[in-house]
Amino acid sequence: MKKALITGAITLIAMSALYTTCYAAENETQTTINLPGNQWRVGLDTIFAGRLERDGNGAPKYLYGVTAGLGFGFRYYFTVNDELQAVHPYLEGGTATIIYPYFGGGIEYDLPNGDDPTGENGAFSIGGGVYFFSKFFGADFIPFPVITVSYSFK
Repeated sequence: MKKALITGAITLIAMSALYTTCYAAENETQTTINLPGNQWRVGLDTIFAGRLERDGNGAPKYLYGVTAGLGFGFRYYFTVNDELQAVHPYLEGGTATIIYPYFGGGIEYDLPNGDDPTGENGAFSIGGGVYFFSKFFGADFIPFPVITVSYSFK
């Protein structure tokens, strides 16, 4: 069962990266949206409050911040597309409740605010992934699917 979940998570991340690469190659008329380089992010996510760093094209580079139980998390995005409305696969690791480690990965999709279609002032994100949380003393990792909703703002 664990092998099937791990294989499924890796396949999901690999397929999302492949889809993003193919989509970027097929669409030559892409819209370039330059978001602020640094934004704050809050939401129902594994990192529920943190700082989001974006590259020059507006694609997320990494997110770091506070997790549940005053832990710390770091998320690294694999992006090849410079559009705001693109799929962004990522890997994440950190601690929950201060000392319990976790790791995982998933996919995120940015949606600009209806009042601000360029996303200059803020953007909503939806996504999901599979995370593995440690039982710490037993050292077994428990797989846990996650659906996320968050908001990034300057």
